[in-house]
Amino acid sequence: MTTRADFNAWAANQEAPRITTWLRETSEPDWSATVHHPLFDALAEGRLAGDEFAAYMVQDYGFVDPFTALIGHAIGRAPGMADRVVLGQFMGMLTSDENSTFQRTFEAFGVPVSTREAPDYLPETRAFQALLRETGDRGGYAEILAALVVTEWVYLAWALRINRAEGLHPLMAEWIDLHDNPAFRDFVAWLRRRLEEEAETLDDAAFTRLVACFRETVARERAFHDAVMPR
Repeated sequence: MTTRADFNAWAANQEAPRITTWLRETSEPDWSATVHHPLFDALAEGRLAGDEFAAYMVQDYGFVDPFTALIGHAIGRAPGMADRVVLGQFMGMLTSDENSTFQRTFEAFGVPVSTREAPDYLPETRAFQALLRETGDRGGYAEILAALVVTEWVYLAWALRINRAEGLHPLMAEWIDLHDNPAFRDFVAWLRRRLEEEAETLDDAAFTRLVACFRETVARERAFHDAVMPR
């Protein structure tokens, strides 16, 4: 069990300690394994076949419904309008721009309507869906922020890391662009800051739950991507 005392001990040796940096470090090796997943290199370098990209997107689309519900819970549990505005704006992007990318990908790569409406989700996809729903149903605001920080920061990190090839399929390039743009970078920075601020207000038990939620979300991210494209 990781406690606030563990963070304090780590912070004592840092010039500018941040709780989110510590959370990322304590989530190794799963964090780096996800950010450096070969799936993202294959995507960026044009080595991911169309049917492979479509299959990945079908699985990833399985998170949109529980993820929008999670954001809804965050909006409801936020301490005030300032947070609700930022989260609501992100919800709008997710249900418009990102949803459109999914739908146009399914059309472009010939994903059958039956597959879109009743996907055969991988066990790892279902496990991650369950975690998102459980966090929304039972977690406090800080735990919800922890899950959101992981899901968004991981995607920003891989999108910043990869080297994009020339002539990449437009929809693959669009998927990368969704996770590497100024607005998204600002949102991830906001999530990290708000999680850090909320973490400072927690008692020891709630702080430990936050850490557990962050780590479990990272582990589910790794398991999902390993299932979509085994190493």
